[in-house]
Amino acid sequence: MQKSSFIIGLLNSEDKNLAEYLATWDDLNVFFKTIDKSWDFVSQLWKSDREIERDNANAIQEKIDGYLSSNTRLGLQALLFKNFQEVFEIDEEIILSQRQLDDISYDLEIKALQFQKEFSSEEDKLKTFTGNTFVDLRKYFLETMVEQFKDLDNSKQKKVLEDMVNKLNNLSPDELKEFKDKMNIDEVTNDSVKKILLGGGIYSMFAGAVGVVGFPAYLFLTSFIGGISSIIGITLPFGVYTGATSVMAFLSSWFLPIILAGGWFFSNKYTKKLRKVFAVASMVSISFQAYKDLDLNTAKNFVEEYNKDLHEVGV
Repeated sequence: MQKSSFIIGLLNSEDKNLAEYLATWDDLNVFFKTIDKSWDFVSQLWKSDREIERDNANAIQEKIDGYLSSNTRLGLQALLFKNFQEVFEIDEEIILSQRQLDDISYDLEIKALQFQKEFSSEEDKLKTFTGNTFVDLRKYFLETMVEQFKDLDNSKQKKVLEDMVNKLNNLSPDELKEFKDKMNIDEVTNDSVKKILLGGGIYSMFAGAVGVVGFPAYLFLTSFIGGISSIIGITLPFGVYTGATSVMAFLSSWFLPIILAGGWFFSNKYTKKLRKVFAVASMVSISFQAYKDLDLNTAKNFVEEYNKDLHEVGV
């Protein structure tokens, strides 16, 4: 496979991360979110905010556990792939070759590019995306993350940096040396990591294929994104950032109109938009798993799993 870093990343993804994406996908339903938000408001009469947050986290965890208990890794990968096809209106069809799988995945990347251009141009709080390739989209998300980092106060920056330093210092000696050599630093500290982030080193690592740098750089990126996401309070799968302030404001602004309209039609429309936002960020995050080579047998097994249900319904 040559064209799609997304499909390589998807087939390299771990079960737990896949289940988190799927559970969050289910949770991004505007109609049910409206009901949940209304119930949370009522629940405040006898529950604290902390108890409500704990209950919501437990509900998501139950969905994650359900996916893990009822699906193999290939099954989880196929379900998520089909979700992306559905939201970007790419018809499901029997896949006859790994090249065809790559072509479909490349089409998904193009759809993601197009949507991010439209969405970012409409949102005042998001920098407009003007790139033409999936690599451009990956760099756009990194730039967004760095800007978000710059806006954090010192204590929050320190929290993100400490988490990254701890993870990097737990690498094997060879991996840590590789990272230091490529980033031209003597030691991994809060200051040296901050200089990488603010000095453009993060872009040099991910301007092209992640495989050029390997696992240490992948860990660097995902710990950075994960740290930012946790600080701004977004409950999304590991490694995902969606321009969170703008997206959540968009979703919240439609709670009352949907309640008043009783609006299944409206909720479907905005659920689809929100899931597209999530799908783009998820695909970018997943693509960074392409730092390691794909076992071609894994791709073959995925195609067989993907085709299984389609054979049964006679597609």
